[in-house]
Amino acid sequence: MSAEELAPLRAELGGLLPDGFNELDDPQALLLTQALRRARERRASGLDESVEDALTLVPALTREPVRRMLFR
Repeated sequence: MSAEELAPLRAELGGLLPDGFNELDDPQALLLTQALRRARERRASGLDESVEDALTLVPALTREPVRRMLFR
């Protein structure tokens, strides 16, 4: 595959591709790129849920100020 065809995968990984990734064909590279993107989205979603769950431990009147302090 050309470097241009692997650009979305390189962008998803955030840098250089590991050895052997140049041997992927188009469908394989696309599948891997989509799988990495979905995994990253699930992890971000899980992190957001965890933060919201943790904020339930903070007294209700102080949740918004605490949220603003933590997530400006």
